[in-house]
This record gives sequence, C-alpha cells and structure tokens, in this order.
Amino acid sequence: MLVLDGAAVSTRGPRPDNQDSAVTGPLLIAIADGVGGNVGGAVASSLVVSWMAPLASGSAGEGADDPVRVVASANERIRAAYTERPRLRTMATTLTAMHVDAEGIVLLHIGDSRGFVLAGDELTQVSTDHTLVQALIDAGSLTPAEARVHPQRSAVYAAMHGADDDVAALDVIRLDARPGDRLMVCSDGLSDVVPPSTIRDLLASGSPAQAAVALRDAALAGPPTDNITVVVADVREPVAGEPAARLLTVGAAGELREETAEALEAVWPGPVPVGLVQHRPR
Repeated sequence: MLVLDGAAVSTRGPRPDNQDSAVTGPLLIAIADGVGGNVGGAVASSLVVSWMAPLASGSAGEGADDPVRVVASANERIRAAYTERPRLRTMATTLTAMHVDAEGIVLLHIGDSRGFVLAGDELTQVSTDHTLVQALIDAGSLTPAEARVHPQRSAVYAAMHGADDDVAALDVIRLDARPGDRLMVCSDGLSDVVPPSTIRDLLASGSPAQAAVALRDAALAGPPTDNITVVVADVREPVAGEPAARLLTVGAAGELREETAEALEAVWPGPVPVGLVQHRPR
C-alpha cells in the first residue's frame, strides 16, 4: 500500500472570506471550494472536508474502503445542515480528492477544482472541469484561450448541494500514480491564474511544503481573483515502524466561525467532535 507525504496552504486572496477547505494525510489529499456567490459556501466546504478527513488517516471505520460512500455521506451532511438551518439552503461545494487504497490511488472529482499528477517532468491534469466552458471546449465550440476569458467560465453544472442525484455526477478514476510521483489538488484560484507550464515548474521544486507555498505565491502575484488553496503530496512506499503522519486541515475547515458551528451542531447534535476543526485560519 502507498502513502502520501503532503502539505497544504490556503489563503482568502482578494476575497473577504475564504470558502475553500482542504485536508492532507497519509491516505488522502482533498480540496473543497464553496461555490462562489452561494450563501454558506464556506460551511459546505467545511462539512465535506471534515467528514472526509478520517479517510486521510484510515480511521473512517465501516465503509472506509469505499470513498464514494463517504462522499455520499458527506453530501447528506449538507442536506442535514440546511434542513436545520434554512438560510444555508443554497450552499454548495466542489470536491477533488485523491485517496490511497489497497490497489493504488483513486481520484474523486466533482466541480471545477483540479487534480494533477507530476511524473518526472510530465504534468497531467487528471480531472475534467464540470463547467459550461469545458463542455463547450469538448464540443469544439470554444478554444481553451477563449474559455479563460469567457464571462461564464466559473459556472459549474455539477457540485455537492445535498441533492439526491449529486453523487451521480462524481467522477471516480483510477490513477496510474507510482512512488516518486507528486500529486496536487487545488482550487481554481490557482489554476485560473497560473499557467500550466509555471505550475509544472513550481510543483517540481523542493519539498511538498515548499512547492505548495511557491504555487500559492505565484497565484498571489497573478494577480489573484479568488481564494487560493493548494495541496501537494509525494507518493512513496511506507516504512515499517514509522510514526503516523500528521493530519492537516486548512482554509474554512480550520476556522470555527459561528455559521459553521451552527451547521456542525445541526449535523452532529452536542459538542463539535474532536478533530473536526483543529487549526486556526491561514
């Protein structure tokens, strides 16, 4: 079985609020981007990442070998939260995750956050945006250059809203990732600003933590247009007897704000479970 050595950074960029959430651990990296303009986007991303976080350490319990089941359950948490807090009814989030299992690594993707694999000098985008402009590109009606300036470039047609049919749109793809490869998931605050060639060069530099910081800084110099969240992880073989890797949560999932606390209370009555919100905002 493989393991991941990961690092994550997140910043609100030019926005007044950070609606991105991300987690990294030995068995999972994931990014959730609260859909822009929707009330409660930060809450939606926090709920999804918090629910998926146990997958990162292998402590998810029953159903942990089926990440699609975990994603479906996370989507149910969104519905449970807005049922109790109707003002959050329009909240939604993307999700792009890479999960280690006994057979290798699987990509789970919905929305327009992105996943990449760097193998040697070759960077491959392994996710496909669930956006109107990507559909137009696929149909030959729009070029990638035109898509970058299209007024509806951020319009997603699939995301996690808490609806019964959301998970039907989830892409589940087995990746050809091997020890020595480097993985990245990011919000569109990075991929919309930094060109692929620069992403490749910076992703290949230094440790996962150094690469994540360099990529964030490149987006901040872009200039930025959105929240920026980057998770980078190296794929390797496990070492017998090594201590468990640290679980890191960043972005909105690392901030216990009032509306997030209310949503968590709606889903988990009583005190917020230990470990769901562990880190201060960055």
